[in-house]
Amino acid sequence: MNKLVEIFNEPFTYHWVSQEGTDSLDFIEDASGYIIFGSDSNVHDRLPWQISLQKKMKEKILQGVPVLGICFGHQLMADAFGAKIDLVTPDNKCFEGTRKQTFLDNHLGFTQGSDVEIFITHHYEVKELPKDFIQLSTSDDCYYDGLAHKTLPYFSVQGHPEASDHFVTNHIEIKLSADKIKAAKAGGISLIQKFIEIVNSYSAG
Repeated sequence: MNKLVEIFNEPFTYHWVSQEGTDSLDFIEDASGYIIFGSDSNVHDRLPWQISLQKKMKEKILQGVPVLGICFGHQLMADAFGAKIDLVTPDNKCFEGTRKQTFLDNHLGFTQGSDVEIFITHHYEVKELPKDFIQLSTSDDCYYDGLAHKTLPYFSVQGHPEASDHFVTNHIEIKLSADKIKAAKAGGISLIQKFIEIVNSYSAG
């Protein structure tokens, strides 16, 4: 979150819902958009804060409020719209490092055939396309690497475009080259910038 505040000249508030619950979200009804970050838990835990967050964010999406899902957020909202979430591999392999994903559609400002590299660390993934969604991007390791709603301002990615140096140091155990780190940082910033453009567009409209 600190990275977003440092890079983008936009107002952000952070809500630690896994520890404090989701009540604080009720005090920001005028928020222009929402970002659902990753979590050490998974959607199958069905924890009270997960159920509450999922319900609130689905309502926002259906109201046409821009929402971005990241890793756990990507899975949580796919689950909210009826998709199956499961381990990437039966042996619970951790996918970590960086990964390049390719966009499959001209949608929400993304360009078909373009690609972006971002940081990744995950065991679970979305296994099927939710109703009224499109497959926004794909990669060799993750078929549904990115999703988007067909008509509403929502998209999500399995990776971590928000990843900071602290995140990379503490959550990615494999050694990454300087070039990989540079590419993933740039790719992540470009995705967050795209979301901010969507938020500003809907706010202006």
